Formats: sequence, structure tokens, C-alpha cells
Amino acid sequence: MELKWDCLLHVLVILFSTKKIHAVQRFVEMPSYTEVNPGEDALLKCRISEKRGVCSWQKDNKPVGIYRGKYEWANENSPVGGDCSLWVRAATLQLDDGQWQCQVTASNYDVQDALSSPPAPLAVRVPPQSPRILFNGSHVLPGQNITVPAGSRATVVCEARYGNPPAYIEWYLEKERLTAWSQTNASEVERPRVWAARSVLELGATRSAHGRTLACRAHHPSYPAPYYRDSYTMLDVTYAPVVSINGADASTLANLEEGSSALSLECRANGNPSPYVWWTRNGQVIPTNGPKLILAPIVRNHSGIYGCQARNSAGTSDSVKIEIDVKYPPRVTWVGPDTVVEANLFSQITLECKAEGNPPPSYQWYHSPGGAARINDAQEEGVPVSSTPQLQLHNVSYAQHGRYTCVASNRIGLQDRSHQSEAIRVNVLGPPVGEARGAAHAWRGAAVRLHAALCADPPPRRAVWTWGSLRLDVPGELGRFSSLEPSSENGCYRYTLLVSNVAPDDARAYVLRVENERGSSTHAVALTVHDNFSLTETSHAAPLAAAALVSAALLVLVLCLVVRCRRRRESVEYKTDDLNSEKTVLPADAVYTPRVPASPPVPPSVAGTPRARCRSGARPWCCSRPPPCDLHRQHFRRWKNKPKITCTRY
Repeated sequence: MELKWDCLLHVLVILFSTKKIHAVQRFVEMPSYTEVNPGEDALLKCRISEKRGVCSWQKDNKPVGIYRGKYEWANENSPVGGDCSLWVRAATLQLDDGQWQCQVTASNYDVQDALSSPPAPLAVRVPPQSPRILFNGSHVLPGQNITVPAGSRATVVCEARYGNPPAYIEWYLEKERLTAWSQTNASEVERPRVWAARSVLELGATRSAHGRTLACRAHHPSYPAPYYRDSYTMLDVTYAPVVSINGADASTLANLEEGSSALSLECRANGNPSPYVWWTRNGQVIPTNGPKLILAPIVRNHSGIYGCQARNSAGTSDSVKIEIDVKYPPRVTWVGPDTVVEANLFSQITLECKAEGNPPPSYQWYHSPGGAARINDAQEEGVPVSSTPQLQLHNVSYAQHGRYTCVASNRIGLQDRSHQSEAIRVNVLGPPVGEARGAAHAWRGAAVRLHAALCADPPPRRAVWTWGSLRLDVPGELGRFSSLEPSSENGCYRYTLLVSNVAPDDARAYVLRVENERGSSTHAVALTVHDNFSLTETSHAAPLAAAALVSAALLVLVLCLVVRCRRRRESVEYKTDDLNSEKTVLPADAVYTPRVPASPPVPPSVAGTPRARCRSGARPWCCSRPPPCDLHRQHFRRWKNKPKITCTRY
């Protein structure tokens, strides 16, 4: 009997020990992040398994009591049950926003199973202020623009302050979402319960972004629907830019042009179960509408390596990739160093042209002198001078003065595209430069103009003609000599010295000296005077020349008449034996008339007569025309026994 009681006692001890081992308190559900609007109730969940201790709550490491109407147990039987959830009634930012912890005392003093949950935030929502944009430390007011040089990077900040929890900020350029460099959230110094959200965007400025709207969007659940607010500004860019893919045939991909093409691609995945398909661009996943990728209209930013991949529970397919290369016409983005370039004479300058385009454009520089170099009265418009992006001009002369334009070209499909830059004006500065020596001729007693041409920039400030011991400023007059005001055109000047009543003693060299701010130059003109043919002789020679011309004309006329008469005298005469003195003149072309077709045979009795010969078609050459036979028909009748005809050609 005692043995039975001992066994029963051991079983009870084992059962009691086992029950104690499994009776340790533990969390079934711990409090988590909770948001609530001001004035609403918030439930902080906390459930304990094998609860034997006492539940309590702390907020920001301080104990919280149970007060009806403010802090209440979610389950009235919580002191004896395992539900320690707490209702926070009519939550306010000042009293209830913070870090909450659910705690349970140990089951017994000798059991170390007290519990304390990690802090769980209770956020009482406070709508932040509307977002605002800052640039260079200053607030960008509505309607103001952000001015950024092309090619530079601008740091733009968007902040949404005094919100709880902090707002989530996004950036958009028109409808294109941009990736911000960072977003930081910091509590406000004067109001620690609310937050200031600050997002920083590094924006690369390009000419294509000019005039586009940059938007900062702050999301917050306490905003009215659609739960976000925007702030806008305008960019002012300154500038002196086994899966298969269907729809990606080579012809379509080779002729993608910006603005005029659209591309619809479909990623077809063959798998079971039905796979999930996604697209990547340059290795980054992009959002698509299922297996289809639609790019319409196509733009240059769509260029890249696109991949199609699929996954299901059996595995992941290999990525099939295609390259999309969007073509777009060239556009000159910059020419310089400036629109007006000044260069010293005989120096070196470099002009540069930058353009964007796909395929990469080729370059062609054109020079339009614009009359800047007219020393030899030669000028060309739009002369090609270089086919490189940089145009280097060595040993600059006045002939290189003028306008330079850069044309960027490429070929898209079968069409050539081009874009011309604004013109660069090159002004060559230096002393006067022109022909050092010239010559002029004059008759004694006549007037002559001596010319000297040169180019100069800045314009000449002084010019003087000198010969012998004489000196004449421009303009000026000295006896028979007059220096005229120079004519000018595009930086080149033509000086004239007028000499009246030229004398043999005037034959000499006349020197023009011209000065400007850069220096001076001299130009000599040698005058030669001719006196072997006077003006009087010239007046007498004119009638003689006229008489000679009239005589020559008459001689030609006489020769023409003689030739005509000789042609009219060419003729044909014939005579018979009985009328040796009679001759008949035939036209010259009668002997060359072609023979007519043969007629029927003529009887012998009459075949020998001239008339028969004429009528039968077997005419002698002198009877090739009817008139001779008709004129002398009476002779044929009178002398039938003597029909012989003798023809003579003269």
C-alpha cells in the first residue's frame, strides 16, 4: 500500500514540475507602430501567454496609470486574463504621442519571467505645413524661377515642417519622377513632438529642361484627399543638351526617332505556373503594365539596355536584352568663346562648337567675310573652312575678319538633318595693312586719280600724302592736288589723290602714310605721264578712224555683190547643128535634177528625136527639165532628119 502512495506522489511531483516549466510568461503579441488622428482612440495591443504577473504600461520610460475615459484596459478581465491591451482615448499630441511599452511583473518572486516590450511609437498625426522649395538658401516664392547655367548641377531643397509623423517627399520634373539625393527628418527645436522633413535633389541642368516645371510633393495621411500637397517652380536654364521579346525587330529598332516614333514591346514568358514578368532598364527594374512595355512617344531618355525576365516557383529565366538607341537630330548647344571675338593681327584664336545628336553629329564651319577684306575686290559668302568641332585660326589677317557659323549634321534613316549655330563675329585688330606699292598712268594735260587701298581696325585717325617736299593731309587741297575723303566698307578704306592738268614733272612716287591706334603703314603709288599723243591729235584721229571703218564696210558690200553675180551667171546653154548662133540658157540647177523613173519603150521611128527623148524620160542631161524641149519644139519639127542636139555648159 505504501509503495502505491510513493508512486502516486512521484507522479504528482513530476506533473507539478512539468507544469511549472511550461508556465513561464511570454508575449503572444507586442505593441507596434500606431498612428491616430487627433481626438481619435488608439488601441495598443499586448497579449501575454501564461500570464500570472501584473500588467502595466510606460510612455517615454514613465509609468502610466489606468484612468477611465483616458487610459483603459481593452479587456475588463485583463488583471486575470492574458490581454494587457490598452485603449488610449481621445489621443492628443502633447499627452499621448511617444514611445509606449507593455510590461508584466514576474509570476513569482523566484521566477525571472518579467516582461517588457520594445518601445512602440504612438504617433498622433499633425498635418505639416505646405511644402516649400529652397534654392541657394533662399525660399523660392510662387511664380519665381530657378536660374541654373546649362551643364551645371543645382542643389534644390524641399522641406515640409511641423508634421507628425514626418512627411514623405517626392520630386517631379513635369511628369517625370526624379530620385532625390537624400531625405532627412528632424524634430523641431521649439516643438519636439513634430518633425521637419527635408529632401535634397541634385539636378543636372540641360537645355532640354529649360522652361519645365519642377514640383516638390509632400505626402501625409492627415492631408485632405488625395493626401499630398505640391509646390512648384520653373527651371530657367541659362546658355551663351525561356523568354522572348516581341515587337523588337531590327528594322523597327534601327529607325527609332525622337518625337516621331513609338515602340510597343511584349515580354512573352513560357512557363508553368504562370510566371511573373518584369522589365529592367540598364539593370534597374522599371514599372510596367504587366508584360508589355510601351514607349510612346519615344524620347532620347528612353535609350538604354532593356531586359525582360520572368520568375515562378520553379525558378528564374535568363534575361533577354535589347538595345534601344533613339535617334534625334543634331542641336548646337554652345559656340564660343563668345558671340563677338576680338583678335590681334597675326595672332591665333580658337573657335569651338558643341552639339548634341544621335548619331553623333559631324561639324562644318563656314566663314562669311561680309566685305571685311576687299583689298583685291574679292569676297565670298559662306566659305567652308573646317570640319572639326574646333576651328583654329593661325596668323590671323584682315581677310579672316567676319562671321563664322557652325553647322552640326547627322543622318537619320534616309534624311540628312542639320542645325546651324548663331554666328560668331571675329574682329581683327591691328595697324593699317594694304598693298605697299601701286602704279598709275596719265596723259599730259589730263586729270588722274591715284588710289591706295588698305584695311585697319581701329579706323585710321590720320592720313597724309607726301611727294617731294610737299605734304597734303587727308582731306585737303594744294594747288592742282586734292586729297579726297576715303571711302570705307567693313573695315577697309580707299584713299584717292586727284591730280589735275598733269604735267611731266608730276611723274614721281606719291606716298600715303596712314595711322591708327595700333600703328602706321605707308603705301606708294608711282605715276607715269605720257605726252606722245596729245588731246588735239586725238580729236583729229577720230574722223580718220571713222572713214576707215566706212571704207571697210563698202569693200565688204562690193565683194558680196560680186559673189552674188557670179553665182547667177552659172547656167547651161545648148545649140543645134542648124542654129549654131542660138543659145538657150538653163538654170544652173537643171543639170543636177535627178533622173525620173523609166517610161514605156518608145518606137524606133521616133526614139531618136529630141522630143521623144524628152517625153520618154530617157532625156539627155541637157533636157532634164521640160522648158528646153518646149522652147524649141518648132526646130525639132523642121529638122526631123537632123535630130541631133548639142548641149554646151558654161
